[in-house]
Amino acid sequence: MNADHIKIVIAGAGSIGCYIGGMLVSGGANVRFLARQSMKNKIDAHGLHLTDWTGRSTQLSPDQLHMSTDPSILKDADLILICVKSKDTQAMANTILNSGNQHATVFSFQNGVSNTNTIHQILPNHTVLPVMVPYNVVSQANGHFHCGTQGHLYCQQHHKALLLKDAADTAKLGFELKHHMQSILWGKLLLNLNNPVNALSGIPLKQQIENRAYRKIYVACLKEGLAVLKAANIKPGQVAAVPIQTAVKILSLPNFLFKLLAKKMLAIDPKARSSMWEDLQNQRPVEVDYISGEIVKLGKRVNIETPMNQRLIRLVKQAEQSGNGSPNLSPQQILNG
Repeated sequence: MNADHIKIVIAGAGSIGCYIGGMLVSGGANVRFLARQSMKNKIDAHGLHLTDWTGRSTQLSPDQLHMSTDPSILKDADLILICVKSKDTQAMANTILNSGNQHATVFSFQNGVSNTNTIHQILPNHTVLPVMVPYNVVSQANGHFHCGTQGHLYCQQHHKALLLKDAADTAKLGFELKHHMQSILWGKLLLNLNNPVNALSGIPLKQQIENRAYRKIYVACLKEGLAVLKAANIKPGQVAAVPIQTAVKILSLPNFLFKLLAKKMLAIDPKARSSMWEDLQNQRPVEVDYISGEIVKLGKRVNIETPMNQRLIRLVKQAEQSGNGSPNLSPQQILNG
């Protein structure tokens, strides 16, 4: 198939979907966005403004973008990029099924480790490939989406992923094909155990990770996660500059040593925050069950206690239920909560 003629649909035009889809459009790809009415209205009015932590800035006008609320756009798609929250995975897979699409390669651009299996159960005749998204994207006002951290997309090695890789390469959107993606997804999940810490703190990621008291909470979550994975005979893949076991040691250091040794870890836009923080601020359902909850669930299966992860799940859900955004908790308040 000629890459110029492939039809790509972003199934779920939220922060990640708009950023990745918009970057693909900037590279000349034929992209359509399946969006909620509120997002369609916003993009139809303002277009997309995409920025990242390096200072890159891309502006797309509304007439360069094809936003729709009609699931029928899925029917003739060649590549479908699922970018919805994990709780909506099953519903989106059923939407694809009901559209009548019978040939698309489906990519899961989602947090967690189980979305690909969920999609494949509903779409058994489709090729379903996991993609690990290493960076966070925060929605600003008027169609502005800002990527605040670095990293390349990792996708399962498969010949049907080559068309998407070509489009991503043209758009200068880092995209690498990898073996052992399940291991990589577990590695990303471990890194994401900081998401609830950041969401509860209410401060930018860089500021939070530079605070040793917050880091100690994150390290406790990581140690629980590593113990659980070891007991389950799961080896997490390396998705950061250093192996996760080394990261635990660096994160545990006093501040002056940490800042000396963690320059790559601190290469974060000062404005960057976790998507879980953004969900709390916008009164949207949080994904904590698909991140920390996976560690707790697996811990019960292998009889390993996970008290810190359980505490963070409880506090995040309390904040979600209150509907007041981040509770702006200090490290001590998190430990006493």
